[in-house]
Amino acid sequence: MFDKPSPFENVQTPNFSRILAPVLCVCLKAAMWLMFFSVYTESIGLMEETYLSELPIIGTAFRYIDQDANAAHLISAILATFSVGTPFFIWTEIFRQNILENPREWLAEAQNQIIASMAALVLALVISVEIVSLYSLIAKQAAPGGIFIQNEAHDLMAFLAENKGMGIAVSIVIAVINIILGLFTAQAFKRLKSPEGGVPS
Repeated sequence: MFDKPSPFENVQTPNFSRILAPVLCVCLKAAMWLMFFSVYTESIGLMEETYLSELPIIGTAFRYIDQDANAAHLISAILATFSVGTPFFIWTEIFRQNILENPREWLAEAQNQIIASMAALVLALVISVEIVSLYSLIAKQAAPGGIFIQNEAHDLMAFLAENKGMGIAVSIVIAVINIILGLFTAQAFKRLKSPEGGVPS
């Protein structure tokens, strides 16, 4: 009876670094989401007078959440979610299907070519929205009655507004950082799920 092996004998638990990496990536992704939400909220400026609490059926729920929330906040939240989630989802699928091991073989199938084209199109649209929104926020500084107060951040935004090429470059860099952060997050979760390198329990 007692000679039977324990069911937990071969179970491996991830080490501390494997747990810390996904947690850190999630925190960075959350910070990126908040940044995009703020950018979209300031740059879109559409339907600011349409309050979610006034919507039929679901308006009651928003009264308990935030009575001042408007449609612009909802649109910004959706766009921020797509901005942060799209690179992560694409990288997760790339790792799950081991596409990087032999991309030519994977692209040889017509179905995969369609999937890759759609993924590239969606990613391009997300990047375009990010760049346009970030640059629009910078360009507002050049307009009379800008939203920034006089401080160091104001000086930086004023510099980027005057140097449009630099402003576009900064917007592109932030979009690229978001893609790289999605890569790191997907890789961290892949390593967390992988049984290799775990600590035997």
